[in-house]
Amino acid sequence: MKRLLYVLGALVLVGAVVAVVVRQRPEAASPPPLKNFAIKYADGSPLWSSDSTTPEPPLVTQVLTELSRQASLDRDQLRRVGGTVVTTIDPKAQVAATSAVDATARAQAPALRYSLTAVDPATGGVRAYVPGSEGTRDGDPDPTDYAGGVLKQPGTTFFPLNVVAGMKEGKQLDSVFDGTKRRVAGVEVWDGGRCGKSCTVREALAKSSGVVMFDLVANSTGSRAVQAAARQAGVPESVVVEGKETKLLVGEKGNPPDTDIALGADPASLRPLDLTTVYATFAAGGVQHRTHFVTKVTDDNSRPLYQVVESTTPAFDPDIAVSAEVSSRITGVLKENTACPGAVCRTAYYQQDATGQRSHAWATGYTDRMAITVLVTTQNRAQHVPLDVKQTIEQAVLPKTVWEAFAAQA
Repeated sequence: MKRLLYVLGALVLVGAVVAVVVRQRPEAASPPPLKNFAIKYADGSPLWSSDSTTPEPPLVTQVLTELSRQASLDRDQLRRVGGTVVTTIDPKAQVAATSAVDATARAQAPALRYSLTAVDPATGGVRAYVPGSEGTRDGDPDPTDYAGGVLKQPGTTFFPLNVVAGMKEGKQLDSVFDGTKRRVAGVEVWDGGRCGKSCTVREALAKSSGVVMFDLVANSTGSRAVQAAARQAGVPESVVVEGKETKLLVGEKGNPPDTDIALGADPASLRPLDLTTVYATFAAGGVQHRTHFVTKVTDDNSRPLYQVVESTTPAFDPDIAVSAEVSSRITGVLKENTACPGAVCRTAYYQQDATGQRSHAWATGYTDRMAITVLVTTQNRAQHVPLDVKQTIEQAVLPKTVWEAFAAQA
């Protein structure tokens, strides 16, 4: 009996010790409450906040995508630290861009869609970003980002890159090609007779001769040299479109692009923002700055979490003087044949298929302060384009109108 009492007493003692240990064990710490994070314009004024009742706009999506890719900062991390993101967006330029787009959109068919992107050639910072017009006057709200969320064929606005590739392969602006209708590398090419039998590269670029450009690439440079020139001008290898990583300037199954890249056709498809980057490199005298939306990120105690390091790379040759000379020659031709007085500006119309059911038009170029691209297109999901809308796009007047209105204000 005494032995039993002894054992029971020991068990009670052990139980008491365990109970004390359990009572003294600290409770699991609860995660700190999430905070709001803020996105600001370049001057520090508010752009958007995570506690906003409005949906995340495309510009904010671009900012956050860049942070995720460049700084490994996602939305949850920003909320945990109460982050403040300072962007490169100039509020005055943004207002001017929105005003230029809206003023034109109000007077035109509601089926049309617009975007405007502007990049500072000196830094690569995006100064204005308008991803679309309201798009609701036809009763069909359209959330598509037409500045950085669609891929469009650049058409003749891509031609300067063909010439860059040609110069790097030893061709000169005065090299002569046959610009008449004919078969080139087994393909019949015709551009409406923009250049004659003896057409120099300079004339072909000035007059947007598709025949000469196709010949130049098919028989002199090859498509890979054009692809390389575009990469050197700042076109990234891949971008996020509709939530998916998409490779740029490649052929089917990731193969090298075919010769249609010379015409700014499917293998050359870019976002409007990427086309702006190309022209920003020419505007910067052959110096390529990585296009970016974010300047810096701090936490709620103003401690730095990220600071952009602006890249400065000679684009077309390791020797900055050679790169500048290549760019200067391109700029000289563009300036002499600009569509926008007082600035370098090219316009283009691209018919997406043989029926013309989906088409778009461009105005792209640069002033002494900004590279600017305007896209006018139809709703991305549209299956039919009304004839009057198609004819409006073919004239390529609207993107030029928006381009000049913004350039005058900005």
